[in-house]
Amino acid sequence: MLKALLFDLDGTLSNTDAVHFSTWIEVLRPYGIEVTRELYEERLSGRMDEDGVRDLLPDLSEEETNRLLEFEELRARQRASELGPLPGLRGLLEQGRRREVSLALVTNSTDEDAGEVLQPLGLNGAFDPIIYPKDTDEDKPAAVPYEEALERLGVSPEEAVAFEDSVTGAKAAVAAGITTVGIASSNTPEELLDTGVELVVGDFMDPALYDLLGWR
Repeated sequence: MLKALLFDLDGTLSNTDAVHFSTWIEVLRPYGIEVTRELYEERLSGRMDEDGVRDLLPDLSEEETNRLLEFEELRARQRASELGPLPGLRGLLEQGRRREVSLALVTNSTDEDAGEVLQPLGLNGAFDPIIYPKDTDEDKPAAVPYEEALERLGVSPEEAVAFEDSVTGAKAAVAAGITTVGIASSNTPEELLDTGVELVVGDFMDPALYDLLGWR
């Protein structure tokens, strides 16, 4: 029996991937780094921002790294305020509530960054629990964040479905033994299917998703 839906944040609830991609182009250009789609997906998307910057600019001082990250966060927030939820998300969440299914968020974003995305989407308070990087010893693609969510909810992997748009996140959910749906907003269906997800959809309107959940 389905007892919980577990969601990633960026690129899953809203197409924030486009926001972050354009923001990283702007932020890293002064450092001589051309952010192509390939570079973004391989070295920035789905990772902790600080890890991505240290990977690309290992000689940058801590002070300058923090200044760069703060600027990226500011520009991303400004752009994210113009976005809405992916089609069908509100309907899916409402069905989940009616069926008394728990709704949780598992994200590599900080609590401050998550709030800046959830608030303009009208989703503050929609998820409980929310698992942040500070809550676990390992981040995605490790299974630990999803395992922490399952433990807090008191459900088994077989009683949950996860939603992820990134290869990193999909690997984490699959590694935790959770049936996972890939959201093709930032990666191709083929890339997501290679991680072991059960299904790939473009948004939450796809009838195949409701077939998977048994809600038809």
